Amino acid sequence: MLNRLTVREKMYLIIAMTLVMFMVNAQFAWVNINKIKDIGLKKTEESISISHRAQIKVATDTLAATLATTLKSVTSTAEQERMLQAMLKDVRFEEDKSGYFFVFKDTVNIVTGPKPELQGKDLSQMKDANGIFVVRGLFELAQKGGGFLEYLWPKPGKGDTPKISYATMIPGTAYWIGTGVYTDASETYLANLRQDLKSITESRSYFMLFTVGAIFIGLTLLSLYIISGIIKALRSLIGSFQDIAHGEGQTALTKRIAITSIDEIGMLSTEFNSLMESINNLSVFKKVIEEDDSLEEVYQRIGEVFTQQLGISRCFIYQIVNAKNAMHMTYPSSFDQEEMLCNHAILDDNDLCKAKRTGHIITSTIFPEICRQFTGQEGWVHYCLPIVVGGATVAVVQFVFDTPDTPSDKKAIEAKVYKAEQYINESLAVIETKRLMSSLKDSALIDPLTGLNNRRYLQEYTEKIVAGVLRRGKSIGLIMCDLDYFKQVNDTYGHNAGDLVLKETSKVIRQSIRESDIVIRFGGEEFLAVLLDINEGESMNIAEKIRVNIEQLKIKIPDGVIQKTISLGTSEFPADTGTLWSCIKFADVALYRAKAEGRNRCVRFTKDMWKEEQV
Repeated sequence: MLNRLTVREKMYLIIAMTLVMFMVNAQFAWVNINKIKDIGLKKTEESISISHRAQIKVATDTLAATLATTLKSVTSTAEQERMLQAMLKDVRFEEDKSGYFFVFKDTVNIVTGPKPELQGKDLSQMKDANGIFVVRGLFELAQKGGGFLEYLWPKPGKGDTPKISYATMIPGTAYWIGTGVYTDASETYLANLRQDLKSITESRSYFMLFTVGAIFIGLTLLSLYIISGIIKALRSLIGSFQDIAHGEGQTALTKRIAITSIDEIGMLSTEFNSLMESINNLSVFKKVIEEDDSLEEVYQRIGEVFTQQLGISRCFIYQIVNAKNAMHMTYPSSFDQEEMLCNHAILDDNDLCKAKRTGHIITSTIFPEICRQFTGQEGWVHYCLPIVVGGATVAVVQFVFDTPDTPSDKKAIEAKVYKAEQYINESLAVIETKRLMSSLKDSALIDPLTGLNNRRYLQEYTEKIVAGVLRRGKSIGLIMCDLDYFKQVNDTYGHNAGDLVLKETSKVIRQSIRESDIVIRFGGEEFLAVLLDINEGESMNIAEKIRVNIEQLKIKIPDGVIQKTISLGTSEFPADTGTLWSCIKFADVALYRAKAEGRNRCVRFTKDMWKEEQV
């Protein structure tokens, strides 16, 4: 039952029970006071009429003791005086109601029944007809333990009448109480009054102590139960944190705390379990992407986490290609670029991407149309998160959401984006490593002079190229190119001019074919163009295009202008042979035929060019 209450509700329960305890005690005290008051009044009225010294002494001492008991639990001076006034102001005895009690603090009047106007006044100078200072004398007697004072005092209808008064201190207080009777009064039966007051006071006090004790024990047990639950949960939390702090590793990250209540401790345990789940997921995620083969696989993995685990359905990842000042979509891999939610111009000029350019998050939630390249429909908001490695943006993650209708919807979106940032931050080291490995691998596969792929690249990717073309039912066109009389350039103009000719030649060949085709610097002044997914016979047309463009090329050097020609041999896979490397050899054979026939021409390989002794 208590497990369904929050800690705050449990504390309210304790406060309520404490309040009940005080109310009960107050009720008991009030009942006791009234009973004591009633009995005291009745007995006092009976006794004062027939008593003199002994009677008023017993009555005053008894009432003083009773008042001491009553005032013991009251700490406020104002409350004490209020209670004294409430209990004594209406008390009268004697048949003619001339008898009353009075209470003073020093010589300042607190209660005087028949004359309330005297309350709060200092009566130290009050004298009787014989010059006796009445209040001062009674105060001095009270301080000495109690005593009697005889004096003249006006009695209604009789004038100054001899009167005897008795005063004593109220034990445990700064007040003294007194009363008096005119000497024509009789004695009373005070023995019964003392016994009655004692019996009532003791019985009520015992009952009050028992009740307060029972309530106190109940509160104590409840407090111990609550504290025990709090300590148990906190110890479990501390133990889990210690396991992590002491390096328990993945085992500690899989630990969870049992949820046994729905109070704040239960909520804390739930949040702790959620934290551990997130940390564990991030740790596992990092280990997985560390073992992925390439940077593209890492981006695919990140995108899958965002869509499948975080529930972000519209997620796109753009990879930056700094060498070309471009960017291309990495995730989703099968996405049709026509459905891009950004202007296509960013693919050719990545500086148009604001997130890439600034290196910080760009979101339309803080300002509509913050990025003019976003082409999403009205009613959508976007977040573009740059992935920054080594101070440079290497990729941009784009999230697109429906515009949130309520603050809670916006908070839910921000929570998803925050978790996505955690995954991105966790993957930065892996991305940097994969990029470095890719860069090193690329440098080994690229010719440093021309920037073209080298022969090693062809050896590395031959199987993938062939498998893709065969799967699509297409052909590969191979064009072997060789500059005519290239050695003369080095001999005549020097190697710097020769390098310039090679660079310009590589640019022309690259520009003469499609973006999807491959140009290889095969060796020296030899280049191999690999044309993917062509139709049969297409390679000769492209070879002729290359030849014409080279023939028209004018290369400026300090000593003038160089113009060269080029010879080309073509073959096609799989039409000419069943292996790509054999087909490359056939293109080379056709190249030599072009050289033999006078250079500056294109020759298509035919089977009669191949001799068995060439094998």
